[in-house]
Amino acid sequence: MVKKQKWTLSGILLLIIVAGVQFLPQFNQPQSEVSQEVQQQSAKYHINEVDLSDPPRFEKIEVNAIRNVDGDTFAFTANGKEYKLRLLMVDTPESVKKGVAVQPYGKEASNYTKQQLSKGNVSLVFDKGEPKDRYDRFLAYVYVDDQLLQDKLLSEGLAIVRYVNSGGDSYLDELLAAQKKAQEQKVGVWSMSDYVTETHAGYYQYNQR
Repeated sequence: MVKKQKWTLSGILLLIIVAGVQFLPQFNQPQSEVSQEVQQQSAKYHINEVDLSDPPRFEKIEVNAIRNVDGDTFAFTANGKEYKLRLLMVDTPESVKKGVAVQPYGKEASNYTKQQLSKGNVSLVFDKGEPKDRYDRFLAYVYVDDQLLQDKLLSEGLAIVRYVNSGGDSYLDELLAAQKKAQEQKVGVWSMSDYVTETHAGYYQYNQR
């Protein structure tokens, strides 16, 4: 005789929850998983092929002509025209800003970004929000090969998480983790006492020196 399985109400509810989690849609994935999916992509577009007024989101867009102005600011060329670009959610110390003295680690951040770009295979990834800021600069994540430049700058202590806005914050948890790593290791800007001030939980600004 086959013994019948008895199901309790709690057991049935648990089964439903487990099954539901397996079929959650993509937009409910943790932010780190979204980043990992993008990281593993090959570039699907070239910058000359996209409508920059409404570029593809969370897709790698290849750029060939790109140069850094400083650690977090760039100029790239699309269809023969040059545009300005700023890294989403990170701020490197100033090195070329008019009227502002070169800040500690500003040159190091600029040189690091320049060295990374020299490797080639650079692509941009736009978040779900507005592609530009109020200064008419494009806002994007920058990948060199499959490495996120924001992550690398933060991990080296050459940048802080800053200017976080709704619609442009999908990688926030990942970037905060990279920042925390540099803080704990006391590298770069975190090696100097009183150089970086916390404005509110997890967010910082540089003190003028």
